[in-house]
Amino acid sequence: MDKIAFRCFSGCLICFFTLGIFTASGQRIKPVGIFLSDSVEVGKPVYFSLIARHKPEVEVFFPDSSYNFSPFEIISQKSFSSVTDGRGTLDSAVYQLVSFDVSQIQSLRMPVYVFQKKDCTAVFTAPDSVFLIKSNILNSGQKTTLQAETELLPLSREFNFSMLIGSIALIIGVVGSIYWVFGQDIYKQWQLVKLQRRHLEYLRSFNRLMRNAREKNNIKDAEKAIIVWKNYLERLEKKPFATYTTREIMDNMPDDDLADALKNMDGIVYGQGKSQNMDVYLEVLKTGATRLYRAKRRFILDTQLT
Repeated sequence: MDKIAFRCFSGCLICFFTLGIFTASGQRIKPVGIFLSDSVEVGKPVYFSLIARHKPEVEVFFPDSSYNFSPFEIISQKSFSSVTDGRGTLDSAVYQLVSFDVSQIQSLRMPVYVFQKKDCTAVFTAPDSVFLIKSNILNSGQKTTLQAETELLPLSREFNFSMLIGSIALIIGVVGSIYWVFGQDIYKQWQLVKLQRRHLEYLRSFNRLMRNAREKNNIKDAEKAIIVWKNYLERLEKKPFATYTTREIMDNMPDDDLADALKNMDGIVYGQGKSQNMDVYLEVLKTGATRLYRAKRRFILDTQLT
């Protein structure tokens, strides 16, 4: 509608001086209606500007879409706010019309309705005309011929959703079949891999601390090695070995060599005494943890998953 507003402004400039000769002092209303172009094509819009100046106290109505615009048909209407000055009140509107008539000259005049006490009086504009341009009218006597179009047209690529859904379903089916046949073996292997990885991590830490304790006769490293050993057993057996005393550990792991090694390590750590056999006791602890690790592997391999 911005283009309509611009054309209406142009139409208002054309009609401004025509209306200016009529003052607000008792002169009767003389509306002005003009086409904003001098030609029209069949089926294409044309704009008609309607302007009326009147006394401020007089009520004036413009035609709406129910009015017969023959030989035109209305597409839309744009009304503008009233403007009042010393010469009276100016009302204006622009109508977007279209014609399917093939007459060479097409005319239109429109009314404005002046409200009175009992009824409304229609006051018409002078007729205004446009000329028909026949550039888009097909001559019925002209023969049309078909021309072959042999050039290839590029086609836009479209995503094949059915192929995507089919591929996803195929993948799900293959994975499901593999899991149904080999699911238990795959799960066991995954459990064994995790178990082996944790055991290797434990061995690296424990061996490093045991080596430091042996080479430097460092009791602090021996104490750290025991803590690493207990934490590993806790993860392996799912029991709180880290908080167990030596007696509680022996209750869960009945082994004479392991019990003797733990008691001697307690004496070394808590008594702050040095022993030439400290690395031997640590080696016994490592051997005991390795024995539990192997028992855990056998348990996983022998277990039948449901």
